[in-house]
Amino acid sequence: MKDALAALADAAMKCAPGTLNEKALEGSFVKPLDANKPVVMEEYDPNKPDQFDDIYGNSIDVKVTRPAEQPQILFVDFHFEIQCGFDSLLLAYEFRDGSWHRILRWESPTYDEIGGAFGDFFDYVVFPQTDSKDLFVAVAHGHPWCSSNMSAFDLDILQPVRDGTPQQVLFHKKTIYSRANYPIFHKMKAKPDGFELRLEAYSMDMNIVFRPVIYSYRVSNNQFVRVQPIAMNGRDFVDEWLQAPWSEVKDWSDPASLPALESAYKRIAALEDPKAKSRPEFEYGPVRPCSDSPAHFQVEFDEDWSTTGRQRPATTEYFQILQGKNSFTMAGVSATPDSRCKGADIMPRQ
Repeated sequence: MKDALAALADAAMKCAPGTLNEKALEGSFVKPLDANKPVVMEEYDPNKPDQFDDIYGNSIDVKVTRPAEQPQILFVDFHFEIQCGFDSLLLAYEFRDGSWHRILRWESPTYDEIGGAFGDFFDYVVFPQTDSKDLFVAVAHGHPWCSSNMSAFDLDILQPVRDGTPQQVLFHKKTIYSRANYPIFHKMKAKPDGFELRLEAYSMDMNIVFRPVIYSYRVSNNQFVRVQPIAMNGRDFVDEWLQAPWSEVKDWSDPASLPALESAYKRIAALEDPKAKSRPEFEYGPVRPCSDSPAHFQVEFDEDWSTTGRQRPATTEYFQILQGKNSFTMAGVSATPDSRCKGADIMPRQ
């Protein structure tokens, strides 16, 4: 089916002019595919015969876009229904030497469970390399599922076909995200030196449950570095600091405190390990401003073992963070509060 959709797009682009109107092209796909039909919510009627639901490939949607920053590039984006979600096919074409050339085809590999599809959400941006004339395409997508608000998402940075070299995956990230409030907290955009993706993640504190998280990447010399901002507030910064890979976390930390911070990071990561025999419940306590600097805040982090059946006292860590311009720095961690941090709790429980 994906081969047929790609062949249709290739045929449409074969003789298309460089001044092609993307909406006109999109419209040319609608009739033969019976695509872009409005969603109709049907009420259940026990007297009606069974409907043909959950048919693979039902209800095709197609979108054609031309990035304002890269007008020589045209994207053709197909979505089609599968059970509990949709799958996607993304094609990109570049106009050069008087005709359109396909430079990208991105789709899910063969799968036997719906979680293998590229759906749930599907977004992409194109941006130039800062040190060459080549382009990158960043693609983010979830994985459909029928039962849980938790799923995984993939983030890939692709190098389109260039000078006879096939497309390449230059960067891949896979991690957990929350589907509960999508698309309220979902946004992807290109930046001058990279791109940014915003989603919701799960907090280590299950009383908070969800929190916004920012995946911002700077790209240079084929290096992809996650940079700040990573969170919307100091407590969420601590939460992301504790859950992101240490290779990223150390760049958001005070170099003078790295040994102690790495020790605390690894200790908490071991407690959070799904393979651990017993895991505490984590809870964030007060977030307090400190008197030595308006940029200094203290975030309390508690470990409760009472629900595990183990006779182990509760443990509290106090994280010291410094707020900068659109950033935070992890400055220190200790088992006792900083005497300078006695301000009122600025993030009290609701």
